[in-house]
Amino acid sequence: MRKFEKLIFVFGLLCVFATGLFAQNQSVVYFTRDVSSAGLMKVYRALNQKIEGNVGIKVSFGGPDEEVLQPELLRDLVKTTGGTMFDGNGLSGNRRTSEMNLSYARQHGFAEIGKCVMLSDNDYIDLPLSGGNLLKYARTGKEFANFDTLISVFRVRLHMLPAFDGNIKNISLCLANRSGKCIIHSGGTDESHYHSTPADVLEKSFADAAKAALDYKKNWAFINVLDDIDPQDNCRGAKNLGKIGIIASSDIVALEQCTLDFVIEKADVDNATKSEWKAAHRVGMVEQLEKLGGGTRNYQLVEVK
Repeated sequence: MRKFEKLIFVFGLLCVFATGLFAQNQSVVYFTRDVSSAGLMKVYRALNQKIEGNVGIKVSFGGPDEEVLQPELLRDLVKTTGGTMFDGNGLSGNRRTSEMNLSYARQHGFAEIGKCVMLSDNDYIDLPLSGGNLLKYARTGKEFANFDTLISVFRVRLHMLPAFDGNIKNISLCLANRSGKCIIHSGGTDESHYHSTPADVLEKSFADAAKAALDYKKNWAFINVLDDIDPQDNCRGAKNLGKIGIIASSDIVALEQCTLDFVIEKADVDNATKSEWKAAHRVGMVEQLEKLGGGTRNYQLVEVK
């Protein structure tokens, strides 16, 4: 074999090796256009999650006049897994007590689907974290310890709230009880009071708390519902993208990156607008969680018919 041919042969082997290595570093995200209870079960079953012990389904019960996940989407999931839906209290306003939150669970229809519980504010557990950015631990209600299998389901609302509203938030700030929320908002410096923190601090705190939840419980599945949401912020060019579909992954970072690709990268706006959106909604928590070892942003999208 001539020298040039040998070089081509070696280069080909390296390309094959690199392609295989890249593929190994990818996580799979399953996608369906079917926004229904049956569609949600399609992508969930594709994950092949092993059901062990008590199943907890982390959702947001929402507040008054809030666009929340349609409970009907969870009907088959709750029935199949026997899962209990749960949420955490807010710091103030209409969601500051368990009684208030459970009233919204009933009002919005979650209680008709299955059992609903709130995470306790008084009886709590700390989820240890080693090597985080700012936090040494995250805090949630004691009920979280009772679940062996976790499924986090969230309706993504990019243009509604200041921070990216996806599954990372669902297992960090939304998983925290009231003092846990103070810990996150203060960057780990205060357990009793709310703090308005800079975007970069909040991104790191969200990532830290999410990593603590991932470390404390290993058996997770993550589902994002990309449903039609009307923008409620001042981001120029933002619009209702309609029913995109439902995505699911065992890798929360891959799921969130895929979500951002759907709602930002594929949006029909210029790059400058996309950059504005990313800055406005603090999407850096996805990269921060990847740096902590919570998953990878490299993913393969697999459509489930």
